[in-house]
Amino acid sequence: MPDESPSGQSSDSAGAHAVIGKLLEPSMPEVPSGPSFRQKVFHSANGMVAGFGIIMLIGLTSLAFIGRPPQAKLVGEKLPLMDLQPMLNVSESFSNDSLQGRLTVVHFWGTWCPPCQKEFPEFAELASEFAENDDVRILCVSCSPEAELDLPGLREKTAQFLQEYGSPIPTYSDATAMSRHRFTMVGGSFGYPTTVLADREGTIIDAVLGYQEGALKKLAQRIRDSL
Repeated sequence: MPDESPSGQSSDSAGAHAVIGKLLEPSMPEVPSGPSFRQKVFHSANGMVAGFGIIMLIGLTSLAFIGRPPQAKLVGEKLPLMDLQPMLNVSESFSNDSLQGRLTVVHFWGTWCPPCQKEFPEFAELASEFAENDDVRILCVSCSPEAELDLPGLREKTAQFLQEYGSPIPTYSDATAMSRHRFTMVGGSFGYPTTVLADREGTIIDAVLGYQEGALKKLAQRIRDSL
């Protein structure tokens, strides 16, 4: 006879129950531990965060591009009144009235701006070609990346930059930033470089927003065709 346990169950029965109970216990997966596992988890999490950040950056960049006002928004508008101050290679005060009856090129740029630096040789060539033409007015406006708080410093940096080009380009400042503000109101946004061409009636007939290789050469041809 099998021995009975104190609970009244036989030892064989108790053993059977123990085996069945063991089989019926929910199995829990073994959780890895240790430094190598934690490092893998950490790198995996970092990768997910970085991937999400890249996706967000691409999305924001796409939205910025999609939301950028088209070039045609400036074209067809009247050239806004500008408040410019002589800076280099020009002595007379600027007057909006001096633009009447003339083709006008307005070029906003900055020495600190890589696209402006890349585009400037094309602009310098354009400015040199029409420098002696009384029917064309070239307004080269050197700008700081922020508020114009240091005009002497802006003048010095601009002078150093222009030394690379033989032609003494008449250059202005937009000390109050009012000119850029008015262009923003007309075009919906503003960036560097920005170049516009206005006809003799003061209507913008062409605009180059940002650096586009060869765009200012095409603008120069547009001026020739309009003379």
